[in-house]
Amino acid sequence: MEKLPRSKGCFVCGTPEENSRSLGVDIFWNSEEKKTEISISPDSTWCGYEGVVHGGIIASVFDDAMAWAVKQETGSWAVTGEMSVRYLRPVKAGAAYRVEGRVEKKSGRRITASAVMMEDGGRKAAEASALFIGQGGKKQSP
Repeated sequence: MEKLPRSKGCFVCGTPEENSRSLGVDIFWNSEEKKTEISISPDSTWCGYEGVVHGGIIASVFDDAMAWAVKQETGSWAVTGEMSVRYLRPVKAGAAYRVEGRVEKKSGRRITASAVMMEDGGRKAAEASALFIGQGGKKQSP
């Protein structure tokens, strides 16, 4: 698996040295399965309700998982046009989760992606789908 580079100011994958508010997560690219993989263990600073991770944080991690999958699959960045998130059960601070993102379909500049968050035991905690709008033109090297 390839560790993907951090984006300096990014709230999700930025470097804590350059952005003290960043979650500082590491994002990996699984080229064999064509998906991003992110392992997280949220702490209490990620919470909305006591002990329960804020839904906006979960959505942000999903957005990065899918955006990086789009980048790896197309060779260029795309912007999120719309995103839908389903929260299936509370995501708890102190527990371990795995997030995966992948491209489902490409049609011109329109790219559909999906993401899932799973508990340590493999049970789904949340899932998302999104439409990304690409830059168009020729494929760029990553």
